[in-house]
Amino acid sequence: MKNSLGNPARGAAFYPRESEVRKIYRVLDKGTSIYLSAPRRVGKTSILKHIEEFPQEGYFFVYVITESVDSENEFFKVIFEALIRSEAIGKLSKLYDTIKGGIESVLGRVKTVYHVEIREKGETDYFQILTDLFENIKPEFGHVVILIDEFPQTIQNILNSDGNEAAEHFIQKNRELRHHRHVLDKIHFVYTGSLSLFPMVEKVTELTAVNDLRTVEVAPLSLVEAQDFLTKLLEYDKVSLSVPLIRYVLEKMGWLIPFHLQLIAQEIVDVFEASEGGEITEKSIDQAFDQIVHLRNKPQFEPYFARLSALFKGNEYNFVFDVLEFIALQETISIDKILDFGVKHSVEETRRIMDILEGDGYLFKSDEKFYRYTSPILQMWCRKHICK
Repeated sequence: MKNSLGNPARGAAFYPRESEVRKIYRVLDKGTSIYLSAPRRVGKTSILKHIEEFPQEGYFFVYVITESVDSENEFFKVIFEALIRSEAIGKLSKLYDTIKGGIESVLGRVKTVYHVEIREKGETDYFQILTDLFENIKPEFGHVVILIDEFPQTIQNILNSDGNEAAEHFIQKNRELRHHRHVLDKIHFVYTGSLSLFPMVEKVTELTAVNDLRTVEVAPLSLVEAQDFLTKLLEYDKVSLSVPLIRYVLEKMGWLIPFHLQLIAQEIVDVFEASEGGEITEKSIDQAFDQIVHLRNKPQFEPYFARLSALFKGNEYNFVFDVLEFIALQETISIDKILDFGVKHSVEETRRIMDILEGDGYLFKSDEKFYRYTSPILQMWCRKHICK
């Protein structure tokens, strides 16, 4: 299996996530839209790309990423453009003349509106255009599912750009879309992203705005899956490890997500090649782990910390880094110490911030009173390159 480090795994590079895929289809079969929940780098995008590329019969998937979108109308425009250009709608157009005619009609209106908007009317209402397109899709055609990646980041962008009221309106408008008469029972949505959705929604409105979504969690790989995945990654580069050595690697990793398995596989291969094909030992594995936090891997780790500056501002940002640095050096942090940092930085909503850090995969609560890093590898990076 080819190591697709840094990119969504496609085709033969995708490690089967059969449990997650089954859960997604089970929820969609019931006509419900989904929030695909998982921290950064667990494999959400790869799963979405996989089901888009290899859909079950009767399903038509359209993948769209909205990470850079910072306005409500632009969001619906991006979805509209992705739909009309998609292979899914192309297939439906060949099967059903009403889809083809509907698309041609809507496109004609968009072109007309485009010329008018410059002269007279203000910008095109892509929410309306989108629902008019959906009117031409009939339930008997199958399930049309729009996969929206980085949706929580879009909320954050709108919040940063236009404020709380605009962000709340955007969230409510998406709920309105899901319950629109041209959408119910025939169009479904899967939302995901590297930021947690629910804490983001709670920043601007009530969770009732998204309580119609069914949460499907993407878990780390099981021990058996991780062993199989790592073995296949290494086999591609003609490196073979004994079962005890594989288990030694996985014990040191702790958090068995595909991205970190790809990282360590890359370093093990480098150690193997540097030894000119010599025997791989526990000492070799330790060396690979030392190498994983070398500065050459900064592009893989820096986004974990750089993105915090977009998510948190001022005192909240300083509070977060005090917490992350403290745990990197001390292994754990108590609730009392968190509250102390809150007082130090005049931050009152420490619980909300800790929920975000936990939901986004930085930390986990080991018991009722202590947090620690979810990933020992991320902790190693922070200790070496972030701590003052």
